[in-house]
Amino acid sequence: MRWHMRKRRVELGLSQEEVANMADMARAVYSHIEVGRNKNPSIAQMESIAKALKVKPDINFFRDFCDEMEQTS
Repeated sequence: MRWHMRKRRVELGLSQEEVANMADMARAVYSHIEVGRNKNPSIAQMESIAKALKVKPDINFFRDFCDEMEQTS
């Protein structure tokens, strides 16, 4: 699970549906990314999620996701 995505979402008091809507994607797509079923989200999806979660989509944001994907693969 990409716990940092969930943690940030919960910190903001948002549901998966709300984040998905803000990121302009289906809730199921967001959910699959958050729980790690989609191990290859596009850069555009990651940028949209970063914006929705109010985090800077910089190299650290992407590295954290990539590092976690490698650890759970």
